[in-house]
Amino acid sequence: MATRKVERYLSLESMNGWLKELENLKTKQIPKVALRTVNRLTDEMIKNAYPDTEKIPAKMEGNKAIGGIQNKKSKWAYKEYGTGIVGSQNPHVAEALQQAGWKYDVNNHGEKGWIYPTENGYKWTKGQPASKEFWNALMKAEEMFPEIVREEFLREVGR
Repeated sequence: MATRKVERYLSLESMNGWLKELENLKTKQIPKVALRTVNRLTDEMIKNAYPDTEKIPAKMEGNKAIGGIQNKKSKWAYKEYGTGIVGSQNPHVAEALQQAGWKYDVNNHGEKGWIYPTENGYKWTKGQPASKEFWNALMKAEEMFPEIVREEFLREVGR
């Protein structure tokens, strides 16, 4: 990464000018950077998410940029977290699930599994492991955040 030299001459006038520049950066440029960063991160997250997943456009709430992805189809929740004995043996990594009361369906199914109806008759399952697509998308966004915010900040300040 290239470095940049900044020189300031200390005088009351130059300090006032510098403070105005910093205030402008804080009030006008940083929110733009934050919104573009969140939008780019959600674009990356949605690339590998479940079908029917929607982007929540970024918006400012106070001094925070908020955005994300969502999917309102309950079937994808079962795929994300897993089900049954198989899911309980390969659980989703989020501890928040336990705090929210999520439990894997193992009551009386266990290793024997269960039969369920489909359009073409019946199928048998012992459950499914957690696929963790939303979780993995979030982890990838966290990994990409430093580079994306750096690119957006440099774009905004014209460097």
